[in-house]
Amino acid sequence: ANLIMTQDGYTSVAANHFGVWNNGYAWNRRILEFLEDLKKYGGKFPKEVTSRMEAEVRFFRAYMFFIVFRAHGPFIIRNSLQDPVHLPLNTEQECWDFIEADFDFAAANLPSAWTISTDHGRVTSWAALAMKSRAMLYAKRWQKAADAAKKVLDSGPFELEKNFSDIFINDKNRISKEHILIKKYNHVFGLMHGIDEMIVPSGDVQGKGGRLCPTQELVDAFLMADGSEFPENNPFDSTMYLNREGRFYATILYNGATWKGRKVETWVGANPTLGNGKDRFLAYNSNPYPNTTVTGYYFRKLADEANTTFDLTYRRSDQDCIEIRLAEVYLNLAEAYHNLGRDQEATQLILTVRNRSLSQKTTQLNRDVKSELVKERLLEFALEGHRFWDLRRLGLAEEVLHDKKFHGALITKQNNGSFVFKKVEVDVNKRIYLPKFNRFPYPIGELNNNPNIAVQPNGW
Repeated sequence: ANLIMTQDGYTSVAANHFGVWNNGYAWNRRILEFLEDLKKYGGKFPKEVTSRMEAEVRFFRAYMFFIVFRAHGPFIIRNSLQDPVHLPLNTEQECWDFIEADFDFAAANLPSAWTISTDHGRVTSWAALAMKSRAMLYAKRWQKAADAAKKVLDSGPFELEKNFSDIFINDKNRISKEHILIKKYNHVFGLMHGIDEMIVPSGDVQGKGGRLCPTQELVDAFLMADGSEFPENNPFDSTMYLNREGRFYATILYNGATWKGRKVETWVGANPTLGNGKDRFLAYNSNPYPNTTVTGYYFRKLADEANTTFDLTYRRSDQDCIEIRLAEVYLNLAEAYHNLGRDQEATQLILTVRNRSLSQKTTQLNRDVKSELVKERLLEFALEGHRFWDLRRLGLAEEVLHDKKFHGALITKQNNGSFVFKKVEVDVNKRIYLPKFNRFPYPIGELNNNPNIAVQPNGW
């Protein structure tokens, strides 16, 4: 992520690491093949079965083209394998209508729950409504986003976890009531991924971990336990880890935090005789791939603290991937209400999500509703894949990211065992976010092959 966002020219029409166009249309062809065969042979099944199968497939088509639009903007709607090869881009309205119609069909024809335990994780009508609420925020269709979200909150079988950290427990025998749509993994069946290898403290296994590290800016953003802002004049020492909200402790591993029965050690020794901590800080500019923290912090969130027997060398992790959960639906509704002029209701929705992580409930926000929505999403969904896209869709990405260097904590252990903290820059180069990043380019091959797409968007 650092390399992509801090080097001018790293993203281009020929090498776009945010590009999803080609994959989207590869899957779209398979979807169209399925839907056309369903018309031919669907009569062999009961009507409710064919409707459900069509709904499942159309859910994924809507989700896929939402991802395509999010990256590239307007796309080409192909409704049939017989459509001409060279079609022009559809309008924004047509694209959002297409996505909305698929989510609506899915919501109307998917089951509200699956009765067989092995089907847990398959899409439901609630997943379709929840995903529609997300997509409609991007479309700025506020009332439709609100309507979809409210149906889930009013009638769905979901509940917010009382303890934030419980959302991410990796227990195959426990189904969280906050999860609306997840992708399931299980190492027993060989269904694994590599998140632990990417994020755990480097002391867990030599040469692994530390590939994604929280910044000091994220650490400072978390609230105090009573819901107040972290004081700007707080000393830069270990006291900044005290009396913070629950999400801080569930998200961040800092020097001295307890992890897998030990204390995290991100410190470096003041002299060679002291050595370095197990999880030592290593400046990014001294090694571009250090496999240890470059900020003085690690992510606890999404890491599996019980994963002590899997071999991280072979990328063995099996936490379920949470695609959407109830807290997002609350905040989607809050954002829609804010844009509909219903700030009082938006405030209560934000506080509902926030208060579970505080030592005592607060009844008011610290700032205006729009600012608090942005911050609440940052804190609630850190590392869950929303922040970059939120900044981008809200027009804040250039202000927050461009021409900036972010920071970390270099902690040095002294001969007497005390620690000296120093706030340090952790980016070698200033980060870059150019206006043209608000829409990423179409693949150059698409323009070469399709004369109906004459120019790239946004000056690419």
